[in-house]
Amino acid sequence: MSKILVVLSMLLMSVSVLAQAKKKEAASAAKAEVKEEVKTEAKAEVKKEEEDEGDKLITNRRLRADMGSTSNWSVRTFWSYQGGSLETPFTADRPNIDAGSDNLTLANLSGDVGVRYRITKFDSVNFSIGLNMTAPFHSSFKTSNARLQQNFDNNRQKMTANNPTLSYNHIAGFWGLQSSTSVLFQYITNAQLEKTYSTYASLSQTLMKDFGNGWSAGTSVVYAGYTYASTYNSANNSLNRTFGFYPQVEYVFNDTFLWRTVFRTWVYDRLDAIDSWTYDKRKVTQSTGIGISLSRDVFLYPNIQFVPSDIRSDRTNVGITANINLF
Repeated sequence: MSKILVVLSMLLMSVSVLAQAKKKEAASAAKAEVKEEVKTEAKAEVKKEEEDEGDKLITNRRLRADMGSTSNWSVRTFWSYQGGSLETPFTADRPNIDAGSDNLTLANLSGDVGVRYRITKFDSVNFSIGLNMTAPFHSSFKTSNARLQQNFDNNRQKMTANNPTLSYNHIAGFWGLQSSTSVLFQYITNAQLEKTYSTYASLSQTLMKDFGNGWSAGTSVVYAGYTYASTYNSANNSLNRTFGFYPQVEYVFNDTFLWRTVFRTWVYDRLDAIDSWTYDKRKVTQSTGIGISLSRDVFLYPNIQFVPSDIRSDRTNVGITANINLF
């Protein structure tokens, strides 16, 4: 009987020791978890404190990608493919839906590759070179438009480096608005435009307001002008100056996807043969598309452009743009 009591006592002692060990193990794990949470919170606080001052002002995904990287020196690129109509997206010609005299009327792939220097957290300069390929996916094309046919025959599938550009950008935040101001000067060497134009300069201002619940709205105002090339024929009555007011609306679905539309309701052109104070209003057009934010520095925007008063597949253009910043 005494042996049984001894065995039982030993078993009870073992159970007690194991229970104490489990308690100590659980307490250690709890302490470790608390320490890890404290470390995580501390890291989050440090990250919050170290957030770039420019990004505190500009939270709009598209504007962030457009203004460039947060590094002092970086490569800033912008790519655009302008295709055919929604009805025939893979044809070589592109409908000139707003009748702008400076529009490229052949499908084209273009890029703007530049070196960006960030002077301050809010100011930067960018020097870039344009890359352009007319009708990149077409080896043949026939049209009754002699000028368009010549343009295609002379330039199809040729990659050219053109339009060296110098620009300055300033960002700010005030009254709950996100602001981006840009001044740009460009020397035109693009094969489709160089016989008409010599230089291009613009002043643009974009304002966006975040209303919460995913919605934001704003506008871009652009004033731009051209100087003519020595080979310019005044009989062509080409665009001289242009002024545009572009209201826009965005809805953010999640960290990756958003919907965006831009209204080109008030765009005015001054042509060469018109009095200097007379501006013609372009046709009202609109673009809409899905923005894809792959990261802070990469933003894709597949979109369509159309005439709201005459929505037709053969008068709706397709395209995609991409902001890609490196380093």
